[in-house]
Amino acid sequence: MVTLEALNALDGDCLILRYKGTGGKEALWLIDGGPRTDTEKGITVWSQVLLPRLKQIARALGVSGPLPIALGMVSHVDDDHINGIQKVTTAVLNATPGNPAPVKFERFWFNSFDKLVGPAPQGLGAAAAAEVASLQSLGQELASTLGARAGIDGPEVEHSGLLMQSIAQGISLASDLAALRLGGNPPFNDLVMARPGQPKVNIQGAKVTVLGPRKSRIEALRKDWQAALEKPTKKARQAALQELFLPSRKLDRSVPNLSSIVVLVETGGRSLLLTGDAHGSDIVKAWDELGLPRPAKVDLLKMPHHGSIRNVTEEFMKFFEATHYVFSADGRHDNPDAPTIEALVKLHGDRPIKLHFTNGDIEWAKPYKIEKNGRKVKNLADLLQELKKAYGGPWTTSMRANDQLSVIVEL
Repeated sequence: MVTLEALNALDGDCLILRYKGTGGKEALWLIDGGPRTDTEKGITVWSQVLLPRLKQIARALGVSGPLPIALGMVSHVDDDHINGIQKVTTAVLNATPGNPAPVKFERFWFNSFDKLVGPAPQGLGAAAAAEVASLQSLGQELASTLGARAGIDGPEVEHSGLLMQSIAQGISLASDLAALRLGGNPPFNDLVMARPGQPKVNIQGAKVTVLGPRKSRIEALRKDWQAALEKPTKKARQAALQELFLPSRKLDRSVPNLSSIVVLVETGGRSLLLTGDAHGSDIVKAWDELGLPRPAKVDLLKMPHHGSIRNVTEEFMKFFEATHYVFSADGRHDNPDAPTIEALVKLHGDRPIKLHFTNGDIEWAKPYKIEKNGRKVKNLADLLQELKKAYGGPWTTSMRANDQLSVIVEL
């Protein structure tokens, strides 16, 4: 059996993939680790969700030492994906006989930000060169100045600030991985990136196709990054760099999000498309560039960017036909967006699909007007009820129970 667990990672992602691996032994992947502590909700994903779940799995498997992880992966540099993983690698590095490591990674995939943007352009002035030499300080400084930008509300400012501060987290994680001899993204020994003609990677019996980030996306990122660094003044450089992290109300253009590692996993006769915070149009383009079969059918689709309508286009939702759709979100930043959910039901609700949510108590900042019948709803429960009345169909839903650490999808 193949299962994907979406842990209660609040507004982030934290996934555990389990399947029968080589030799009949269960193989596990750990993908992303959720955000830092949510002081309002009083939840720390690492210590209250991820670590307890790893211990539960180890006990169930009869593992007395570190839990073997066939693949650890961070989809991209962003606090709501990287924070918990950084806690894991720190725990492994600091392990002692009295405080053993929770896991043992067999391999790890992570595209650090400095590797994504590439070397600094030649001929930079001393000030720009100093900024590049200290990406950690740059991220913190940009975060502190972003709030003055016009037309961006508080939550978006906060998220963009966290994105830029995550540059520092990425540097720390890369250092941890190097110390653990887990760097280099084997077998690529380079960025994990979609490349036409690149063979599938076999990870303990699972065949993995990398669909993102696309090479053209990386090339565009490097061009924009270097152009920003070449601005003649510090103020101009900061303004240009901020543009690379600014959210948009209509289209996600954040550099870290659009650089997400996207993988198609095939094992046990099942297929899973794990998307990070990538943009739907990039995933569609990559699918065709790699010559993957049409129609594009998968057993499970992890919705990009927590179901944000800025990443999930109608083209994307029409292109991919899944049986299970997973939403990892808790309502922060209005994710998952109500229009995304209605669009899924509208396009695919006549099939026996299932929508899985890590959190059911989601309420949006403003009421949503259902396209089909004009009814207004303010929370997820009411939306799903009204969509069933409006569209009918055999589609169903599942929610993580309050006393459970994850919602588990069995394939």
